[in-house]
Amino acid sequence: MVLQGANDPRVLQVESDEMVAAVKENNVPVEYVVFPDEGHGFVKKENEITGYGQVLEFLDKYLKGDLKDQ
Repeated sequence: MVLQGANDPRVLQVESDEMVAAVKENNVPVEYVVFPDEGHGFVKKENEITGYGQVLEFLDKYLKGDLKDQ
């Protein structure tokens, strides 16, 4: 899961683009969300809620085991 602020001066979007492309080339599940109105970290509460909500969905999808199988 990669969350990227398009205006991030520390981690440029092109760097995240390259990292996500490399992960995909290795057939590893990845989700990539770019926030056009953020920099390095979240300033807007709405983006924070959206971003961390998507992280939770990603973790549920790829890491949470089915309790029926235990």
